[in-house]
Amino acid sequence: MKAIWFITVRQLRRGGWRSALALGAALLSTILLSGTLLGGQALFDLLVSDPENMGPLGILVRGAAGIVVLFLLLATGVLIRSSFSASLAQRVRMLGQLASVGATRRQLRASVYLEAAALGLIAIPAGLLSTLIGLGVTFAFLNINASFVEQFGRLQLPLSPALLGFCALVALIDLLLAAHGPARQAFRVEPMAALRRPADAGSPRRVLRWRPGAEAPRQLARRSLARAGARFRPLAAGIAACVAVLVVCTGFVDAVNRAYDADVPTYRYRVDIWGSGGTRPDAILDEISSWEENPLITEETEYWSQFGVTITYILEDEDFLDWYGAPLEPREGEIPCVEAAAGSTLPAEERIPIYQNFTTVLVDSCDTPLPYGAGPAPYTARNCAVRVTSRSAMEAVTGSENFTPDDRSFLIYADPESGAALTDKLNTLFAQKGFYQYVISDCTPGSEWAQRRIAIPLLLGVFFGGFLVLVLAFCAAGVLGTVGGALTLRRRELALLRSAGATLAQLRRMLALEAVSYTAAGVLIGLPAGLLFLSGVGNILWTGLFSILSPLPILTAVGGAALVCALALALSLASLRRLSITEALSIGE
Repeated sequence: MKAIWFITVRQLRRGGWRSALALGAALLSTILLSGTLLGGQALFDLLVSDPENMGPLGILVRGAAGIVVLFLLLATGVLIRSSFSASLAQRVRMLGQLASVGATRRQLRASVYLEAAALGLIAIPAGLLSTLIGLGVTFAFLNINASFVEQFGRLQLPLSPALLGFCALVALIDLLLAAHGPARQAFRVEPMAALRRPADAGSPRRVLRWRPGAEAPRQLARRSLARAGARFRPLAAGIAACVAVLVVCTGFVDAVNRAYDADVPTYRYRVDIWGSGGTRPDAILDEISSWEENPLITEETEYWSQFGVTITYILEDEDFLDWYGAPLEPREGEIPCVEAAAGSTLPAEERIPIYQNFTTVLVDSCDTPLPYGAGPAPYTARNCAVRVTSRSAMEAVTGSENFTPDDRSFLIYADPESGAALTDKLNTLFAQKGFYQYVISDCTPGSEWAQRRIAIPLLLGVFFGGFLVLVLAFCAAGVLGTVGGALTLRRRELALLRSAGATLAQLRRMLALEAVSYTAAGVLIGLPAGLLFLSGVGNILWTGLFSILSPLPILTAVGGAALVCALALALSLASLRRLSITEALSIGE
């Protein structure tokens, strides 16, 4: 085993730029995985003050980090495996020589795992250090912003030894899983076959017949792809992984940003008050209704069905008359309601239950928006039907007191000149009355909510922008490393074509057609896979997250694939210009 270790390390040292690309892929993989874990933990610590009661935001952050890490494990594993496959293809003859002098198949397979471990010894510590430095610089940049620090506090690096050790373990598992496929290939290497054939990663397939009258570059590209499918499969798989990663990451970033931008309430100021055991806090509500801010007081009930939520607002009779333009005549046995068409996104059902033992019936529809922007919260409003009734019409059926054991919800809407002044006034009133069942939502300019609207996009932009840059860099490094390895294997093939009379222009066209072929295959595989995974992320984390998905993820993924294809083609053409026919034929590789 010591000899296998020595030979593996020597091969890595002699690999030159190919070993450097494999090391770069492992390094970027470690940075991506550890950056997602550490950045997600830092974001979670910043936004969630109580881990025992994290709420929807904490669940979203932690769930997103976990799902993205799982996806990155799969995608980076594919790209690193492509790099290992190319490295294995270069060492087929060497493995055959080792097998011929007594090396067992288990030792040959161990050499691939040793290669992954050797890369990990360098890539994992360097990747963790790079991640900590990068996050430290990013956090320092964010902590300079006064509004950000005021709203959230200072971002801190999560330096827990357990978390750092977990990041290193995840990166090592990713490397070893990526090496598993090439290790199995090494286990199946036959000594004589490896020594006879040129270094090739896979078994030759059936050679296609030459088509009379077809252009030589097109024929050569078809034959090359057909003869060595296993050599080009890593390229197509690498492109597919890049496309899927770009679709998922760009789609998630775009959806979160767009959903956040759209998550703006219609009201500027709202207070939620609860009456315990079916009671109505009359004294408090009556006093508030007499204030100069002229607030709108309404009661709210919700009915959830498989289609969405129906919200019923009970307005005071005078407020209902101002909104609808006519009083609502009470009915016997059923509570009449009017559909608020301006606030509804679902068709209104004719009859729905209310307060367990009562039923509302729809009698009309009104297009006038409710006063002060009253209506459901942004998330609820995406699948919501809104109906309105008057207090007298409801109490004609339910009675005024003790008609339900449930807590009742009351809302106060206003449009104050100063949200802070109204908040102080309400807090003073509630303290005097000894009432604490309330929540104030101040969405006026200058409020804490408005400051968050400034700070959170900055946070998301820095985190997600840096993440996408790393994803692009990793994808480019992985695919270019695989292309470089494939070109090394084809030097003899290209030299034979040149010696047989093929011109440089014909070989360029052949390489261009091959590049377009494996890029198209990668896009056709990676695009649906990425979209499928992206829809799964949306369903798991938040059902409304991707309902406003834009074409940006698809355009970014296709553009990224085209860019990587262009870089790979440029690398191929540069290698072709430096090709020495005599040297390539003499070494037999």
